[in-house]
Amino acid sequence: MLIQNPTAPTNTPTTVSDALNEKYYPSLNGLRGISIIMVVFMHLSLTGNYFYLTIFNGGLGVGIFFVLSGFLITTLCLKEQRQTGTLLLKDFYIRRLLRIFPVAYLYILVVFLLNYFYHSPAAWFQYAGAICYILNFSYFRKNQNAPELNHMWSLAVEEQFYIIFPFILKKSYKAFFWSIIFIVAILPLICCVQELYKPLSNGALYYFTHYFIKFQSIAVGCLLSMLAFDKKLNFKWLLQYKLFGNLVAIFLIFYLGFDQFYSVKSMFINLIISVLVAYIIIANIVPSTDFIYKFLNNRFLSFLGVLSYSVYIWQQMFVYGSSKWPHWLVTYPSNLIFIIIVPCLSYFFYEKYFLKLKTRFGKLKTAGNS
Repeated sequence: MLIQNPTAPTNTPTTVSDALNEKYYPSLNGLRGISIIMVVFMHLSLTGNYFYLTIFNGGLGVGIFFVLSGFLITTLCLKEQRQTGTLLLKDFYIRRLLRIFPVAYLYILVVFLLNYFYHSPAAWFQYAGAICYILNFSYFRKNQNAPELNHMWSLAVEEQFYIIFPFILKKSYKAFFWSIIFIVAILPLICCVQELYKPLSNGALYYFTHYFIKFQSIAVGCLLSMLAFDKKLNFKWLLQYKLFGNLVAIFLIFYLGFDQFYSVKSMFINLIISVLVAYIIIANIVPSTDFIYKFLNNRFLSFLGVLSYSVYIWQQMFVYGSSKWPHWLVTYPSNLIFIIIVPCLSYFFYEKYFLKLKTRFGKLKTAGNS
């Protein structure tokens, strides 16, 4: 059984199991805030020094988003399934649609209009790939002449995962568990064998492994949620030594260096980093008084975490917009002003309407981070 944290604030969860019953996990917005800072400042490319590139690792930022997404969505699905006896896939997909699609499609429309009026046309298949959430496939990324759409590959990976795996969870928890284990633990070994024996790096098996390995970070988040729900994380050091564990995890994450480009080495390094991120998530679910928990819950990072999806969508056009667009729109420091203002306008005057609609679907009425 998990021990209680004597330094935790009163009337708050004192174990991981207790914390999972909460509707909202404030620390996770702090992690989102850190992640979006990594992405934005990597894209701004203000300097090329080693320290800057190590801290502002956009691939790591996206990886953290993936682990968070897997953890939060699986937690919500398991709550619904175990409290109501079922998982309503229709409501699940409506919630996803209302959260993801409105601002993404508004962004694509704005990019299209800017390219049209400033005579900087992108290939039709790039718009098609972004609209259909298939921009992660190589065909839609080759000959890329609209880099302002590039970041839609990550949304494609995430949405494809959620098209496939909730069906498995609804059918069988055991099948879902072993599917996640396959992605996290078995698929990397198959990829290694492919690299050692080149005939296996062709045809259907190659496309299968290289497609599903992109789900690795999301799957780690899913596995974290399942282990927490099934009370497999009942280790005393999880709360007793969380400050030391957090510091070690943070050091190793930046020391190892997340690399989003595929290789066997990067695949295993990224897997280790995803596991370390999962540790930071679960260690900071339970309120405490240490400075890392307080840092993750400061108002600025929490607010930035709420806006993180909006920032992620809109920042791309201000750092990778066409050279034919107005200079002040895509050049530092004026573009940073737009990266701050436009997501705020988008969130408060556009997205919040759809977020209110989102709460109408699902038997569990939450105010969660998903």
